[in-house]
Amino acid sequence: MTVRYHERQGRLVPAYVCQREGIATGQPICQCIPGGGIDEAVGQLVLESVTPLSLEVALNVQQELQNRLDEGDRLRQQQVQRTRYETEQAQLRYMRVDPNNRPCVNEITSFELDSSRSRKSVVKSFKSHTSFFGTSTH
Repeated sequence: MTVRYHERQGRLVPAYVCQREGIATGQPICQCIPGGGIDEAVGQLVLESVTPLSLEVALNVQQELQNRLDEGDRLRQQQVQRTRYETEQAQLRYMRVDPNNRPCVNEITSFELDSSRSRKSVVKSFKSHTSFFGTSTH
């Protein structure tokens, strides 16, 4: 069923319409139910079910979800910092090596490249997660 709104006496009044066959095969509407009474009854049920306790539970759940998102952001930020530190350390080691000692330089260069790739991957993952969930970095 779909909802159609009609204006009556300056107010929008809903009507619930079954038009599945009409859309699929061009048949006339099979049912049309005035929705004013239905909307009022559903609205009353919603108001009755929204109690201070249920609001408190909903707010607590929302807060817990936000806390978990914040903790995930914090852990991802720590991982970014760790990989940045490891990359900086690899660069320092590379700069300290005697250029005449080529085998050692090649090993450090390889390690540095791996570390840099790892850091870029972690940063990319962190950015994609924060943009997807709309969370901020603290």
